[in-house]
Amino acid sequence: MKTQVNDDDCPTSVFNVRPGLSSEEALVNASELLASASALANEQAFASSGSQRLQTFGLAQLIENAQLLVNDVLRKMPPAAI
Repeated sequence: MKTQVNDDDCPTSVFNVRPGLSSEEALVNASELLASASALANEQAFASSGSQRLQTFGLAQLIENAQLLVNDVLRKMPPAAI
């Protein structure tokens, strides 16, 4: 019987990335997630007012910047062999 818990036995994430996932697939999924997050943040910002509105627009801008970076990498990547 184990009496001490090892850090390796307690994962910090509930979800894992599928083994063998290509960089292109990962970037495409990240781009789609960022697009969804951007839409949610903008929707919330327009529904808010005052400092909460400004903070949410700031969050939306950070998401948009990350999406631009991901999309730039995707654009520069050679197409994956199918």
